[in-house]
Amino acid sequence: MMEIGRICIKIAGRDAGNTAIIVEVIDDKYVLIDGNVRRRKCNISHLEPLDDVLKIKKGASTADIRKAMTVAKINIIEKKKIKKSPKKKVEEKTPVKKKTKKDGTK
Repeated sequence: MMEIGRICIKIAGRDAGNTAIIVEVIDDKYVLIDGNVRRRKCNISHLEPLDDVLKIKKGASTADIRKAMTVAKINIIEKKKIKKSPKKKVEEKTPVKKKTKKDGTK
């Protein structure tokens, strides 16, 4: 049932509810997934397989998987790009000169 290209729904963890595609079968308990989830090793008990299978190669790149998802008309969740604010320049402080008494008294 768990084969390369199988469309699944992630049912556990941070990416629960998102669509995943099986990229590689690691062993009888684990698969490599990608799609609307982070590309990572996943326990098959955390996946709900669907009837559809995409035609992809073993170990396909994320770009290949996104192309296959658009052809199959599966919604792709765009990742948010974090805008970095420009760093504030820190002005260098001039060293403070210590004043000493010239007459030699304490």
